[in-house]
Amino acid sequence: MSTRHRGATLLALSGLVGAAALTGATAATAAADALPIYAVRSEGLTQDQATALQRAFGLRTVERTPEGVVTFTDESRHLKVPGIDRGAGTPDESGRATTLTQLDLTTIRGLRAVPLADATKRVTEALRGVGLLPAEATASASFTTIDIHDANGTAVVSAPLDTTVTFALRLGGLPLEGPGSKIRVSLDGSGAVTQLTYATRVVTAVGTKPVLTLEDGRRDCAKALGANPLGSVEYAYANNMLGTGTTHLEPYFRCQAAETGESAPLIYLPAVVGSTAPPLDPSVPPRSATSSTSPDLGTRWVTRIDVGSSGTGTCQGIPSIPADITGFNNQFTSAGIPVQFSWTGANSWEQDFKDPMFPGGQDHLYADDVDMTYFRGLGGPFGLSFAGCSSVSDNYLRNTEARWGNRDAEWMSLHTPNLLQPTASGQAWWQRWGQAFRGLHQINSFETGVVQCGAFGSRYGDYLLRHRLPVLRAWSRAAIDTQPSWVRWATMGPIGTSWIANFNDHFWGAGPVGPDTLPSVGYWKISGLS
Repeated sequence: MSTRHRGATLLALSGLVGAAALTGATAATAAADALPIYAVRSEGLTQDQATALQRAFGLRTVERTPEGVVTFTDESRHLKVPGIDRGAGTPDESGRATTLTQLDLTTIRGLRAVPLADATKRVTEALRGVGLLPAEATASASFTTIDIHDANGTAVVSAPLDTTVTFALRLGGLPLEGPGSKIRVSLDGSGAVTQLTYATRVVTAVGTKPVLTLEDGRRDCAKALGANPLGSVEYAYANNMLGTGTTHLEPYFRCQAAETGESAPLIYLPAVVGSTAPPLDPSVPPRSATSSTSPDLGTRWVTRIDVGSSGTGTCQGIPSIPADITGFNNQFTSAGIPVQFSWTGANSWEQDFKDPMFPGGQDHLYADDVDMTYFRGLGGPFGLSFAGCSSVSDNYLRNTEARWGNRDAEWMSLHTPNLLQPTASGQAWWQRWGQAFRGLHQINSFETGVVQCGAFGSRYGDYLLRHRLPVLRAWSRAAIDTQPSWVRWATMGPIGTSWIANFNDHFWGAGPVGPDTLPSVGYWKISGLS
């Protein structure tokens, strides 16, 4: 059936779509005193449209949420890493059973992918054929890859796991951005669709509203970003997730901090005259030097399954972090899994992540005293930043101060920009973070910048516990749901004797978990578009 409505525009966003300079018609529009306002007429695809999408890609089924988001994932093939089951491994520090998985290097070396141009053409034509290709859509494609290096840094293999096609959208010439909508299709080497996400809003222009100038935007963005130097400012339409009560789309300032070799945070501020900026985070009582939600903090070897969380917030110019941390925590507490510690704002401390071998370090009481730690805040290729929020014992956790897994941690999930980017200051990802693996199984993070969204933690926990996905895939799916398509998520881990690697780890109780593995053979990393 037709997806067009008289006077309406179908919006199919790719998360919070990547940066685009204001040029040509866009620059002319941005220079105006007013910009269009769009009313939301409907959200999501109808059942008929979902069926048309299913048939266009030859899928056996698709899932349509109550909000109309249409998704498909072939769980047996999506992000499938060739491995060989080698039976039971050494029990973990709490006596839990583990499973050995060996990287199948022969099969990995033989992996092939659909060429980028072919994938782009196929997906674009399929969407156009059923009337679901937006007018101002620009397609792009990239490979999801697995990279393996030995302990000496020699590249063993780099191979594609899939080809992913995404779409950047514009509305009236301006970037159209929002985590509530996305077009994304992944194809495996045979051309079969392994993952699809399609979310839309239908909107109609209903007049204009006066907007602040770009000079006003530079001033407001610089203030909101605090110590982070301002890079670019442009107008964009910000869009929330479907089902959140959004009735109109209004112009925002897209505030991008300057690239300084570390992080470059990206935030959004209202551009309409008379709008109010996002509120500051609620104040929280100061913590003591050693405090926790756990009554037996650091007094015994942890045998229970538990998690911890920490995040900065508007003290770094980033809204939504307390809500995101709460969403993560709620997923675990509702499943009966204790949250041993949870800190935000001025209570989020660098020393909680630093090994005791360094002055002030107390990760044995916090980040390395739980099975999984979730961090949300700024940072970069060489560490985690607490600047603007706290300085205990200083305001930057350097990669050289991380020694994780020598007490309890299996998974360090760090929602931080650029942490696992391929190279920085001449050092590769494995050189920067390899020494952190002292029993740790995975670091989950990003190769690129990220967009702040208060739903990531909840989505991540839901995929880990309710959907029971492997940790790596739960991280990628949360990124797909909440991040723009240009953002590359990434997960790395160690390779032990006989090429044993924990790329297929699940959270405890949700599936197999590998043994604590030291990087005696090397490191692996998997990364892809959100």
